[in-house]
Amino acid sequence: MANITTKILHSDDIESLDNKYLFLKNTSLSSSEFRDWSYTHNHRLGYKKIKILSIIFIGQTGYGKSSLINKLIDKDIFETSDYQSCTKVLQSADYFLHHKKKHEKLAYTLSFIDLPGIGENDKADDHYLKWYQEYIEEASVIVYLFRADKRDHSQDEFFFNNVFNKEKSKNLICVISQADKIEPINRGTVLSAIQKENLKKKI
Repeated sequence: MANITTKILHSDDIESLDNKYLFLKNTSLSSSEFRDWSYTHNHRLGYKKIKILSIIFIGQTGYGKSSLINKLIDKDIFETSDYQSCTKVLQSADYFLHHKKKHEKLAYTLSFIDLPGIGENDKADDHYLKWYQEYIEEASVIVYLFRADKRDHSQDEFFFNNVFNKEKSKNLICVISQADKIEPINRGTVLSAIQKENLKKKI
């Protein structure tokens, strides 16, 4: 893996996640989805080796990757902003599976990984895109975000044509974020019939 600065924002046991993650609580440790991982600093719990099942979140900057992870884990851990890019390094929230193996200095981990957004600037993109290619190869699940109100998808097309490995398509989930902002905006708490129709077209 590339020498990426890794910031673990949160770590806990899988039992702390609610029942929608029940299927993960008895995950077989022999699963091929687990990949070896080395952090760029010593793990605070003293683990020497990590076996990781990773879910990575990719998309253009400002598309709501951090907000989505916060919602999935039901904690406001990943920084969000209405006006600037927040994610500058790789950030993760890690959940330990089968924590009883701690004495072996070996951790099995479900990791929600937030990668820096695409499109911050050309220099940053050159740097980040190399990361994405490596992380896509190792990821168990790749979540790619589109914005409901965005009409220009040239950067998304560039990503899928030049960065994304088509052989990993079976691991890909495409998400349309910020559906409440799809035209015509009504400022209500429920999407209007016209918004729902436009959302179908966007999908």
